[in-house]
Amino acid sequence: MHRQIRRLGLRLCALLAFAHHANAQVIPLSFSELVAEADSIVVAEAIEARSEWVNVGASRHIVTRMTFRVEDTVKGLSRILLPLEFLGGQVGDMRQEVSGVPRIDIGNRAVLFVSADRAASPIVGHMQGHFPINRAPDGTDYVTLHNRRTFSAVAQIGDPVLVSQVALPTMTLDAFRNEIGVLVR
Repeated sequence: MHRQIRRLGLRLCALLAFAHHANAQVIPLSFSELVAEADSIVVAEAIEARSEWVNVGASRHIVTRMTFRVEDTVKGLSRILLPLEFLGGQVGDMRQEVSGVPRIDIGNRAVLFVSADRAASPIVGHMQGHFPINRAPDGTDYVTLHNRRTFSAVAQIGDPVLVSQVALPTMTLDAFRNEIGVLVR
């Protein structure tokens, strides 16, 4: 009886820890904080994703292992491929989603701010360090915030989004790389 209660208690603790971690609120980070906290910053394309069940102690959850092809390293060690592991994903009919973990589809390009110290997501600030790359009709690449909202200056990162009555210019990928480079140097 004592053994069963102990097992139940351990399972409950693991479940609460997972639930707390999965629903953790994310404090908005400024651009300079994102750059400082990142071990590496890369321009990369998602080329492979594989989700699977993993056992951690008495609990079981899904992780998604993604591989990115690195086009450019703006900070950190240069590499051709970048493997990252995210908490959550889908195996068969079972899906686990974790609040704040970015969803990146195969073929998508992004500027990624990566830290090795992250448990649920290796992206700094969970989804904040994920800047999708889009292509304008004229062929120019530009970046958006993780929620696909455009911005025109790095000072707008981490600030509440204000709706403008006039169209704002978008942050081009080249301009974003330059802004990162200024802080990295």
